[in-house]
Amino acid sequence: MPLLYYVQNSITAMVLISVILFYVLGQGGRRQAQDSLFVALLISTFLVVIFELSVDIFSGRTFYGSRPLLIFSTFMFYVFNPFPSVFYFLYLDQLRRRWVKIPWPIGVLAFSPAIIGFFLTTASLFKGMIFSIDAANVYHRGSSFFLITIFDLMCLLFGVIYLIYYRESFKKRDFSLFIFFPVPVLIAVVLQVAIYGLEMVGLSLALTMLIVYLQMQSSQANKDYLTLLYNRGVSEKYLEHLLLKRRKKLIGGIMMDINNFKHVNDMYGHDLGDRCLRYFSKLLRESFKNNWLIGRFGGDEFVLFKEVDSLEEIKHDLASFQEHVSTFNTEGTLPFFLSVSTGFAVLSPNDTMEATAFIKALDTLMYENKRKYHASNRKKSIEHSPNEEFDIL
Repeated sequence: MPLLYYVQNSITAMVLISVILFYVLGQGGRRQAQDSLFVALLISTFLVVIFELSVDIFSGRTFYGSRPLLIFSTFMFYVFNPFPSVFYFLYLDQLRRRWVKIPWPIGVLAFSPAIIGFFLTTASLFKGMIFSIDAANVYHRGSSFFLITIFDLMCLLFGVIYLIYYRESFKKRDFSLFIFFPVPVLIAVVLQVAIYGLEMVGLSLALTMLIVYLQMQSSQANKDYLTLLYNRGVSEKYLEHLLLKRRKKLIGGIMMDINNFKHVNDMYGHDLGDRCLRYFSKLLRESFKNNWLIGRFGGDEFVLFKEVDSLEEIKHDLASFQEHVSTFNTEGTLPFFLSVSTGFAVLSPNDTMEATAFIKALDTLMYENKRKYHASNRKKSIEHSPNEEFDIL
């Protein structure tokens, strides 16, 4: 392949990655763990593209210093090659856990292929098993080149298995997006291995990340930044959508409010208050998995909407949620117990109530429950109490 082909491919990939990096880093504000991992994914891909282009430029050149430059570029190319798939796997783990640190077994599993690849690449400097540089300063693949390819792709496989295993923990849109991520890369790898001289992996990674980033931006426009739940506007529109298309099913609605949340902010500070909201949102996502729309309505208030078969279905899901809250409290993650007041109801297909009126009714039920909570509990500390009230409107 002519050098111009490699230069065009690499520059296109680097420009795409640079544009995405510019927008990601320019967003400001508090960066979440998965955002930092996405940045690491971009940077590692950028480095792979640079070192691959350097190999193309220095291979076959005989100017002074060209040989050590080629050896260095080739070594660094193979060392960095596994890292995009490593950060893809770690990104998926953080996308699922959100506010929890990456467990060490996941970290070990993710970095093991990269560590093995490093030792293979280092050994290749002396044995030529992965790559070699001949007397004319030309790069060649080694006889065991396929080994490094396997280790480079291993974390992509881990990521796909992880996605499928924890499928219920991911939103459908996120699952579809990230299960697609490895496909263009795998196709490019197969072609690049089969056709010597063809280079497509860096460009395919860059294009795939551009698609992922655009989808992420589209999704985040409808989300509350702190909790990553849907915002108030989306929640209200979804309820209106349910009301317009209602047929035989009931429409279930839940409104929740964290008890004594103002006291949490006053006593522990807003940073811990924000953590409390994130943990509470995570509990909601883990508990209400079956097609519930979960939104942050404002402050410490949350709404949930769904088509249901009966009021008992809502009561069952709320009971499951209370179990999650109880388990969370026993773990001692926060220096206080989480407690919520809830109001929930259902609308029949023949009911003519509008969205705003239904939300107001849920709000009234919730605050009736909250008054009962405060009447029975005068302590300033937050205590766990599964208070709830319901009605059929």
